[in-house]
Amino acid sequence: MMDRREILDWLRCDDPRQLEPLWQQADRLRQEQVGDAVHLRGLVEISNHCARACHYCGLRAANQAIGRYRMTEEEVFACALAAQHLGYGTLVLQSGEDDGIKADWLAGLIRRIKGATPLALTLSLGERSDAALTAWREAGADRYLLRFETSDRALYRAIHPDRGSRISDRIAILRKLRTLGYETGSGVMVGIPGQSHETLADDLLLCRELDLDMIGIGPFIAHPQTPLWQAKSPLPAEDQVPPTIDMTCKAVALARILRPDANIPATTAVAVMNASLGREQALRRGANVIMPNLTPPQYRELYAIYPGKADRIETAEASDNQIRTQIIALGRTVGCGPGGRSGGGQQGPEPGPVPPESLQIAVCMGSSCFSRGNNGQAIETLRHCVEAAGLVPEITGHLCENLCTQGPHVTIGDTLYSNVQASCFAELLRHHLASGKEGIDG
Repeated sequence: MMDRREILDWLRCDDPRQLEPLWQQADRLRQEQVGDAVHLRGLVEISNHCARACHYCGLRAANQAIGRYRMTEEEVFACALAAQHLGYGTLVLQSGEDDGIKADWLAGLIRRIKGATPLALTLSLGERSDAALTAWREAGADRYLLRFETSDRALYRAIHPDRGSRISDRIAILRKLRTLGYETGSGVMVGIPGQSHETLADDLLLCRELDLDMIGIGPFIAHPQTPLWQAKSPLPAEDQVPPTIDMTCKAVALARILRPDANIPATTAVAVMNASLGREQALRRGANVIMPNLTPPQYRELYAIYPGKADRIETAEASDNQIRTQIIALGRTVGCGPGGRSGGGQQGPEPGPVPPESLQIAVCMGSSCFSRGNNGQAIETLRHCVEAAGLVPEITGHLCENLCTQGPHVTIGDTLYSNVQASCFAELLRHHLASGKEGIDG
């Protein structure tokens, strides 16, 4: 198990040749623990209202230079349908800490989305009351993202003031989320002015201690309309963590090593720092998730948490095509289904029963097969059929079989099936299993 001293050695290492073993170990663990699939999670920024005064974020309440918006239920629901149409397994609803998003309203929207789509639902809405978090979980929300930003309490308070008499304790909220049954996600910023290598090492160790299901790590980028814009660090230059791509990738790689089975995104902020290589480098160094932005264009520019946010003016379809092309070029596959953490962080003291066998399935997600029926709903139907047969589905997406006129295509084990319709999944699966064809792993 990696200790603090070893983490510090890697964080301080700047020699590209010496860093190669770190990249290789992180990529190997990623492949062993979560596979080659890159899960796409549609991001919808439902409101840019925020009651907070964070010293780096463009949504801070004091910033009067941006127009404020709050999406309607119909607008958010349309984005959910778009996510399903694009074949995503998860929808992420994100906002500033907006008291105008009422618990009952959002609970109703969650029930509507869950009733109409197979999407997993992730919320990232800031620090909310126990009652609201409970209501949203009961309505069907699956995950909650809340970054603790830094484990250094003094540094946290310096960049993230308390909200009046409400003391901010995100660690306590993360632990509450776990007791409510959420998959929990958190993470840190790399390069906060005043963040030392020792602090970043402690941040990464806290991610392990919290047994996070999702870990988000991105470079610190302050908005021009905030107190930390171009702020100087109080630390000597050699002690200050730089907000660079390389340092961020070191943190991503170390997070993968510390929490091998967690879901770790290649964050939008990484793409902002280097539009051509940022995401690719993160994916090669431990990341396995990308969050394409589905926010309607008229709102996307207003969600200005930092300058130069990637994909600000691209359509959802254009962004999706670009991301899928990048994933395939890396030799990876596009993930299907919710893509939750398989272990869920629940470890019993005694070994449990022998787990069921898994069935490997690859679904062609080329445009022709997608239009003919290989969509999110069909994949969820396939998943239910496999689970009903007492097996664990391992479903991945890929492009393309070059047999477009015979699609949609599904490969079970080593066997390619053409013209597969969702209504025939159960019968096809029975035929495949009865024939004893390969593809089941014990």
